[in-house]
Amino acid sequence: MIVARPLLAALLAFGCSSPAAAYDKLPRGLAKLTPADVVQRIRIEDDQLEPHVVVSTKAAWDSERRIEGAHASDVHLRALIDRESGAPRWQVWHDLVYEGEPGEIAGVNYHVDGRLEQAELAVAEHRYDDCPSVDAMPIACTRYTRFVFEIPGDVIRQIAASYRPESREPWRLRFRDESGRSITGGLAPAEAAGLVQAVEQVRREGVSRD
Repeated sequence: MIVARPLLAALLAFGCSSPAAAYDKLPRGLAKLTPADVVQRIRIEDDQLEPHVVVSTKAAWDSERRIEGAHASDVHLRALIDRESGAPRWQVWHDLVYEGEPGEIAGVNYHVDGRLEQAELAVAEHRYDDCPSVDAMPIACTRYTRFVFEIPGDVIRQIAASYRPESREPWRLRFRDESGRSITGGLAPAEAAGLVQAVEQVRREGVSRD
């Protein structure tokens, strides 16, 4: 996904004009999703050559949105269910577009039970850099990145339990880098609730081993 530089600049300027309010609310369409809607749109990848069955919310909400410090082109959740034990691992995926040369993203902060928790990145992939030519006026590069981190099962269930119909309140998280810059986003509790339900259904029906 390539975002035209003028459009991206406008999105980022708009998204960062009021940091305190930049990600206070989920998009209205996303907030209207119910856990049942998410379950209906769940994708299951059952590749016999892989050690995990992948359950993904990628198709639950495919619209881009601004977040504080970046433009989110794809945010979704995945569960990786082990074929041998049936135990799931829970992942949060972000594809982000932003301008500038921030320091190396070191991890993610989030709150749970009133405590500040930190998670290390499982994937930090700079997918593409769109930089002006050396003859152009000084303009920051546009960076296309993918960040993936894992959260414990009790956390994903707390996010799911916080679902309220049509509430625009996100579950917030913050990517942090060594220079002090941050990118703040959030997850829809309905998406977590739908994923938990889908994983439970897959586990009840049994994970294929051969």
